[in-house]
Amino acid sequence: MNYLIASLLILAVGPILHHGLKNWTGIITAIGAFVMVSLGGLVLFDVLPQVVTLGGLPAILFVLLGLFGPTLSERLFKQHSAFAHNLTVALGVFGLLLHAVTDGSALFMAANEQGPLLLAFGIILHRMPAGLAVWWLLRPAYGRLIAVGVLGLMMAATLIGYKLGPELLHHMTATHIVYLQAFVTGSILHVLWHRPHERHSHDHDHHHGLPSINSAHWIGGGLGLLFLVLLMVAHPDHGHSGASDHLHGEELHQGH
Repeated sequence: MNYLIASLLILAVGPILHHGLKNWTGIITAIGAFVMVSLGGLVLFDVLPQVVTLGGLPAILFVLLGLFGPTLSERLFKQHSAFAHNLTVALGVFGLLLHAVTDGSALFMAANEQGPLLLAFGIILHRMPAGLAVWWLLRPAYGRLIAVGVLGLMMAATLIGYKLGPELLHHMTATHIVYLQAFVTGSILHVLWHRPHERHSHDHDHHHGLPSINSAHWIGGGLGLLFLVLLMVAHPDHGHSGASDHLHGEELHQGH
């Protein structure tokens, strides 16, 4: 139960840091770079390999659709660019909610199978960039209430995953769900790279290019990379491959 409580509390780190440091522009910029590198790295090295392993080549196509689809739709339907921005962010948030469910299930298995401490620590620690990302993306564009609501939904999704445990993970590996996960994985990468909330706020200034990179970006990006390295060293599988192995073992047992 302590693992579950810790996994919920760590989602509050983002709002607390952002609120306490909101007057420190350089630090806020560094936090944004940290979120991009750390969460982007987790998606690329943790989530993406799982959906590709389970879904094969079609899953890669769905990832590409989620990554480039919003940009293509924005160019085709320029009058509805605001709707495309909001839809992209919503898909990214949905992806984080799906991942929160798998986090809860993996935590259940770590707690009940008496796994090593680093297993649970890795699962809990890698949720911090997700909480930061929600606040960094949603708070400026949609307000505090929406951002808090999404964090609450992430906590609820974690509780659902913890409550249902391996049974839910078994359904999450179904082919159609894997393709959905692949699509929203691409959407998360799109949101992190293009930052629709920032670009939309700069529309009045006619600025659509990438922001200039300063020392705060380098510091935040470096810390994000260090976070990824430490997480991989502490627990290379991030707690999910063990769950997948457990499911595959169950399927083999049922087949026999």
